[in-house]
Amino acid sequence: ALPHAGSSTRELKKDDVVLMDCGCALDGYNTDMTRVGVAGEPTDEVERVYSIVLRAEETAIEKISIGMNCGTADGISRRIIEDEGYGDYFTHRLGHGIGLEVHEPPYLVRGSTQILGEGMCHSIEPGIYLEGKFGIRIEDLVCIHEAGPEILTFSPRNLILMDI
Repeated sequence: ALPHAGSSTRELKKDDVVLMDCGCALDGYNTDMTRVGVAGEPTDEVERVYSIVLRAEETAIEKISIGMNCGTADGISRRIIEDEGYGDYFTHRLGHGIGLEVHEPPYLVRGSTQILGEGMCHSIEPGIYLEGKFGIRIEDLVCIHEAGPEILTFSPRNLILMDI
């Protein structure tokens, strides 16, 4: 249930929720993406939290735009998660710039007045982290254009079910 936990040698157990945060670099530019899997069948709570995070991510991607400040962008997803009663469990920012570094400014975070401009590329990665239970984060990259955001990640966003 940590937004950016380290690796371990612990074997997966039935009902474990797994955050897969991955990316690569090409010609000096970076990518970043997170998907979620469940070892076995998801519980009702996992499915509910996943659907909230997915709606928060899709809504932010749909509404992010040139001229919006980073704090407002963060608030799009944060409001959805808060309205569902999980506001205390969204413990990080909505996203970060990406390019020559995996995490670079501007940051889509509460209180930021930085204005989003044409061609800026960002992660959109809302999450809910329930300590002692599980965490859910869905992360995609977008490039902001006048005509709307261009999604740069092409992996399906469905909850991945893993046989163990």
